Parts: sequence; structure tokens; C-alpha cells
Amino acid sequence: MAYVGLPFAHDLFVSYSHGDDGAGAAYLQPWSAAFVKALEQELRVERKFRLDLRIFLDRDHRPGQGVDPMSPLTEQLRRQISDSALLVVLMSPDYLASTWCTEERNWWCEHQKQLGLPLDERIAVVKIWPTEPEPWPASLADSRGHPLVGFTFHSSVSGAIRPLGWTEVPGTFGSDFRKELLGIVGQLAPRLTALKIRLDERLRAAAEVTRLAQAGGQSIYLHGRADQALAWEKAGITLTDSGYLVVPGSPDAVKDDPQKINEVREQRVEMLSSCDALLLLGTADGRALDADLVVVGKHDRQSARSRSNRLLPCGLLNTVGPAITTPVRTATARIVQADWIDGTLENWTGQVQQWLLEKSAQLEPKT
Repeated sequence: MAYVGLPFAHDLFVSYSHGDDGAGAAYLQPWSAAFVKALEQELRVERKFRLDLRIFLDRDHRPGQGVDPMSPLTEQLRRQISDSALLVVLMSPDYLASTWCTEERNWWCEHQKQLGLPLDERIAVVKIWPTEPEPWPASLADSRGHPLVGFTFHSSVSGAIRPLGWTEVPGTFGSDFRKELLGIVGQLAPRLTALKIRLDERLRAAAEVTRLAQAGGQSIYLHGRADQALAWEKAGITLTDSGYLVVPGSPDAVKDDPQKINEVREQRVEMLSSCDALLLLGTADGRALDADLVVVGKHDRQSARSRSNRLLPCGLLNTVGPAITTPVRTATARIVQADWIDGTLENWTGQVQQWLLEKSAQLEPKT
């Protein structure tokens, strides 16, 4: 698996033209392969890339398919291209003239749309040969239609333009090549890391969607105070009988000492961080409920969300009825994003299941 993780098997796909003359000579292939090897070595200098970095380079030489090839990409090659996170183009006149390279590029771009991933900052153009005034592909242009800036990677050698390090293949590349290569590495490395973070978040969100949408089994933090023990116990048993995991094992102790209060809150946040949802017990003690909405439903929940990076939906379980649904309290609950659940109904846990299902829909990725 690639460093960036699923759904990709490769971190980079390097697309290039072999520079084929139609008679079997591949003018650009040896240099391109050496460039990719050097690129991989420099990326692996960073420890985080050392073990997991994966680069895909199509090394197969296809005589006659370097310019205007008619044969489509093989299914195996399509899979390899699709499984690549970033696209690196070795730009040359041969690349622009190659239908094969065009199909590679278009296939990669189309697959990213299917994955719901934008192309921004995921294509690097390495200009190994001047291409002006060749037409520039739309997928390699910015929103204004201007060609991507890319990296200039060629120079004049005795009056002839050639890729950097052209005269050093198959030996060791010199300092000019290495210096410019580090500029490319300096751009690719953070892009790989940013994409990895984004993909990890997508996987986490997908797992949370699945967890919240399932019929029971979620872990619910049922918050109540020790002086509400009977109501808390009744609600907790009802939830566990319906297949939910209820924590903590008893209502929160009421403390007067500031240090003890902070200790209780820290324990609460720690446990909340591993839960799927929070339910605040609403009893006839309106003052306690008001404080719990702000302290637990807002502040402690925010702290737990920061630690766990979870949605952690909050519900207010009304065990009393209309007496506690005052306009101000209802508005406060709305501000702290606490949803009301009518705990006076006989089968109120069905509301909990529907509530969690609706919350899971909010996490569905928008593509």
C-alpha cells in the first residue's frame, strides 16, 4: 500500500514519452528512468517516506507507440494509473504528440473525479524539453487556462537544449541536477502528506458513518448527576436493553471543590473521546440541565471532539415532558447542537436509533 494510503497503491505515477522514432529507438526512456530513480531516492531521504513510498513508472517500451499510438491502454495499466495518488508529467514535445500519454493522463484525471478527489495540487509538470508553441492540454492548465508553472528541468549544452543530467546518464547525476531535483521534492513531499491526511479523514468519516448508522451497538455517554441516580439508572437500563453500550457505569459525582470538579471533567472528556454519542439526562432540575447543556454539551464535548476527531452528536433526553422545554432552554440546546429526544414515550430508544441514523447522513462525503 502507498504512503498516502487507500484507495491508492502508488503515491506517484510518472507519465512520460519514450521518445520513440517508430523504428525501435527510445531516446527519452533511459534518462526518464534514471530521473525517476533519483526522485525516489531523494523522497526516501525523509524518514516518513522511507518504507511505504511507491512510485509507478511504465518501463515497457512499445516501438511505434511513442507518437500517435492507436492501441488503447491495457486493463492492467489502467489499474496501475488509477491506483496512483499524484501525477508527475515529464513534459516534452514527444509527450504532447503522444496519444498514449494523452490517454494515460485523461484516464488518471477521470478516475480522480470518480473518487471525488479534486486535481488541485496533485499534478506536477517537469519540463524536460521546451514545448512552445505546442498546444497545452486543458488538464495541465489552471482555472484561467494558463499552463501550470511546473518545474523547468532543462538547460543548454553546447548550444543544444537537453534535460538536466542528459550527458551524465547512465552515471551519477551532478550537482545542477540534484539541486533542481530537490526543488521538485520540496513540492511533492508536502502534497503527499496533505493528501494522506485528507484520505485518513475520509476513511475515519466513512467508519463513523457506518458505526452511527447501524442498528444498535454504539457506545453512548449517558450524562446524569448522582442526585439523579434513579432516572439515570432507568435510562441506562433501557438503552442497554436496546443494544447500546452505556458509559460510565454510574452517574457523575457532584463535587464542590474546584480541583475535584476539574478531575471529574477530565475523566468525562477522556471517556467521551471514545464514545459515539452523548446523551444529557433531562430531569425536573432545570438549573442542573442548563449547566449541563453548556458545560457538558458544549465545552466538554468540544474537547472530546478535538481529541477524537469524531462528530460526537449530542442529544437531550427529556424524561419529564413539556415542563423543561422552555423557549430559552430550547434555544440554548439548538445553539449547542443538542437534539431533543422525548424520553417520556414508551419506546423512546427508537428515536435514538433514528437520531444516530440522521447524524450519520451528515457525514456522508459530498462528491
